[in-house]
Amino acid sequence: MFGLALEKISLIVQGELTGGQEGRMPGGAAIDSRRVLPGELFFALKGEKTDGHNFLRQVREKGAAAAVVNYCPSDFRPENFPLIIVDDVTKALQQTASAMRRLFTGPAAVITGSTGKTTTKDMLWSILSIKGPVLRNSGNYNNELGLPLTILSLQEKHRALVLEMGMRGLGEIDFLARISEPDYGIITNIGHTHQELLGSQEKIAQAKAELISHIPYYGGMALNMNDKRILKPWLSNLRCRADWVGFDSTGQYWAGEIREAAYVSFCIFSKKGKECAIRLPVPGRHNVINALLAAALARQMDFTWEEIKEGLEKVELSSMRLEVKQIPGTDISIINDAYNANPDSMKAALDVLRTLARGRRSIAVLGNMYELGDYEKEGHRQVGVKAKEVDAAYLITVGQIACQIAAGASDSGMPPGKIRTCQDNQEALSYLKEILQPGDIVLIKGSRGMKMEEIVSGLFSC
Repeated sequence: MFGLALEKISLIVQGELTGGQEGRMPGGAAIDSRRVLPGELFFALKGEKTDGHNFLRQVREKGAAAAVVNYCPSDFRPENFPLIIVDDVTKALQQTASAMRRLFTGPAAVITGSTGKTTTKDMLWSILSIKGPVLRNSGNYNNELGLPLTILSLQEKHRALVLEMGMRGLGEIDFLARISEPDYGIITNIGHTHQELLGSQEKIAQAKAELISHIPYYGGMALNMNDKRILKPWLSNLRCRADWVGFDSTGQYWAGEIREAAYVSFCIFSKKGKECAIRLPVPGRHNVINALLAAALARQMDFTWEEIKEGLEKVELSSMRLEVKQIPGTDISIINDAYNANPDSMKAALDVLRTLARGRRSIAVLGNMYELGDYEKEGHRQVGVKAKEVDAAYLITVGQIACQIAAGASDSGMPPGKIRTCQDNQEALSYLKEILQPGDIVLIKGSRGMKMEEIVSGLFSC
């Protein structure tokens, strides 16, 4: 955070500043008293289980610059500790972030979509960082709290801002875009995640397409050619350049000469011909589209193909996204893709398992996929069909819903002896330990709520 003194913040949020020190300039923002850093502005949010107002003493002791509150607790004496008293602390956080975004003169690029948001964000960040420091959100900081906190981490040294946007319903992308005021945007794809809440894939497309009208005429977008039909009703809202990418020449950029191994290499083509050859340090054909989207947007931001190549070839993905590691002291490999899952990403991960196995015995440990609505049964069964198709030696499912994965595999002809259904991570871990052999490669993937990284930790603690 820069350029926002306490008095100015108080005016922005229509608050009452007590305790003086109007000229104090916070260096960032926090909502977790355990993580607040010296000089940060603490927003005392009240949640279902905790109330930030109960921790004002602790944040003062940690050196916080001030706090934004609904009230001053009777047992807290705010001497030499400024408070900004507001009606709505969450709204104040978002208002402060909006003001910070308007002070920042660099470009902001935002990324949404059903799958691949974080990977595409990491790729774009890696490219843009070639020219200097770029801020991106981390972890799950992609919602109505995390996105404003990320914006409030901006410093004057940053040359650009890259934000991932999540959503669970209509209006949420619109709301986040109003805060972040993006210059550029990417919609990675339209899948079935959140169909439980939105009811149909068309409604999911509508929710994601809210981003389109927020990109100004001088900015630009990169879009997935596979989604052109489903996004068509909202394309009339485009005011900027839009580049479409895919695996054929119908778009502005496409990929060819694809080779898959422990990494994936490909060439980017345009109407002008071959632009550059890329060797991504991550596996998976699906990551080619993510890379194309990042590359297309970077071109709109005046990056050269040489810079794009350099950025993509040194990208490091966020944790638990197709992380391939070997269990110490063994030749057993684990593909940790446990961060989240939906039918499309699950099938893509199974393709990676098949590619990396290269004659080794492969095992798929797959958990529940949530928020699929009336696509739940079909989506899980399709993953089971895919598990049979990639010829996994064993399929282990985790959770009640994931039994449909087992059913899909069984109906496709996978032998019953190769399929095991488990109720929880511990049962899956125990069975996995029984069957593991030297040389095996194991994929572990499920929705965030399944916490399947517990299985990974269990294997590495043996």
